[in-house]
Amino acid sequence: MDVTIREMRGSDGDLWLGMYRKLWPDHSDDALRAEIGRIGASSKRSAFVAEADGMALGFAEYALRDYANGCNSQPVPFLEGVWVEDAYRGQGIAKALIEFLVERAKRAGFKEFGSDVELTNYSSQLMHERLGFEQTEKVIYYRKVLEP
Repeated sequence: MDVTIREMRGSDGDLWLGMYRKLWPDHSDDALRAEIGRIGASSKRSAFVAEADGMALGFAEYALRDYANGCNSQPVPFLEGVWVEDAYRGQGIAKALIEFLVERAKRAGFKEFGSDVELTNYSSQLMHERLGFEQTEKVIYYRKVLEP
């Protein structure tokens, strides 16, 4: 399968939203559209789609973070999310997307590439390890809502 990877644009809004819904089904369409808008307006964030024969197979989202847990350099290119259509999983699509982003970061002179995974997402943890990422720490985040 001949896969091409390209940056998503504003004209990809419906395609982008459809993939977002599958990766983050608990979020409302309004919240997902707002996030797509923020990415489109940011100079530090972008999303890329993997396509074959005119069909979207998956996407990866990239950000340049000021800081990333476990990384020593700053700023840090960071994998914010990766998703592949069920029928195409295990065929190297996520690997191609991530390698594309890693090569992009290397060309820009970065020395590290960060990512995170939810503690219960074992398949994503395995994918990261297979692609050469090393676990640096496990963290549980907390918050306290401050009422006026």
